Amino acid sequence: MRRISRILLSVVLVSTAVVSVAVDWNVTHLFNPEWHPHAKFHDAVMLWLLSGMSIMALWLLWRRATEPDVGYTIAMLVPVIFWSPFFFVTLVVPGTSLQADLKEAPPMIAGIPIYPNVVVATVSVILALVGYGLYRASESEASRL
Repeated sequence: MRRISRILLSVVLVSTAVVSVAVDWNVTHLFNPEWHPHAKFHDAVMLWLLSGMSIMALWLLWRRATEPDVGYTIAMLVPVIFWSPFFFVTLVVPGTSLQADLKEAPPMIAGIPIYPNVVVATVSVILALVGYGLYRASESEASRL
């Protein structure tokens, strides 16, 4: 179960970094001529920080360690901390939006707007928590033996 946990957390870490760079490194975000240069700067910093944190978490997760709890915990926290604001930032920061292009309506299901960012955030957070839960379950199982 520990190996499945490690693989699941790795998939979430890699996909978080790769998807974020792929989605933001284009004309709708980082190279958007309508964005203020300082906003572009912050987006670039966020992408570098996220990539670096993901690499660090992968290293902590896969290295040989006498205390693997640290690696598993960091590997879970990096994507959870990154994706969690997608659930509340638009509520607490005026003028923000989940849509890259306000001219396009988001996809709808049963009259409910479905924002791709929130879908990716939800899946990523759930998978990170499941991966960490599998690790914790394997630890408690091992301690009973």
